[in-house]
Amino acid sequence: MHKHIFFDLDGTLTKSRTRMSEEDVPVFDALCAARDVIVVSGAEEKQMRTQLPVKIDHAYYLLTQNGNHAIDKEGSVLWSERFTDEQKALIHTFIKDIHDEIALSVKNEDDLVEDRGSQISYSLIGHHEDLATKQQFDPQGEKRKALLAARGIEVQHLFERGIEITVGGTTCFDIFQAGKNKGYNVVRFIEKMGWQREDCIYFGDALEPGRND
Repeated sequence: MHKHIFFDLDGTLTKSRTRMSEEDVPVFDALCAARDVIVVSGAEEKQMRTQLPVKIDHAYYLLTQNGNHAIDKEGSVLWSERFTDEQKALIHTFIKDIHDEIALSVKNEDDLVEDRGSQISYSLIGHHEDLATKQQFDPQGEKRKALLAARGIEVQHLFERGIEITVGGTTCFDIFQAGKNKGYNVVRFIEKMGWQREDCIYFGDALEPGRND
């Protein structure tokens, strides 16, 4: 039996930016009491807390922003990565180039980019767009993969400057420090806790190449 259980959030424990269903709460509660539970997401802590059960807060660890901001059960920060101002400028230029090229009509232009501190996320149609619309927009990530593939040289240029871009969530590009993706940070967390890898298991919804699990 695995002792340490890692879960992706959106599409795994919950729907996108949605609170965990009431029928799942007792199961999650019991699992947190019996095992180490670690929730991993591209979202920031505040958003993750709104989706997870309030009554069992501090019963699990959080790897927020693809693990670049790590929090223990008591809410203490274990580590937190940050972009430089130069990196942020490059990121916003990249986002603007895609935004201007695809020229999508969206409900709220101010809802597209979130600087979460340790990660910048760009939603092509809006982070708070209707859930059904988000789920139908790019369910397999093919549109976003194609956008990145068409900018291979630019993506590599950014990587060489310490910036990585992946397809994340339902409509997003997740942008974080190069190499410090979910996989990297899960291993980093396991090593920091002194756990054995064979005692750990990860559940996610986007495990195929090019996705963020």
